[in-house]
Amino acid sequence: MGIVSIMAAILEEELRERGIFELTQLECETMVRSMVERTAELEADVKRYQLERSSRDST
Repeated sequence: MGIVSIMAAILEEELRERGIFELTQLECETMVRSMVERTAELEADVKRYQLERSSRDST
C-alpha cells in the first residue's frame, strides 16, 4: 500500500467520523494527490520567494 493510499484511507476515515459517507477511496486518493501537488507547489513558491528575498537583502 503506497503513501497516497494510506493517506486516502485516513482521510476517508476522518470524513466518515464527521458524517461524510459519500466519498469513495478513489475520490479520497484523488484529493490526497491534489493536496500533495498543491503543497509541493506552495513549498516551491515559498523557497523561491525566500531565495529572491535573500538575494535582494545581500546586495
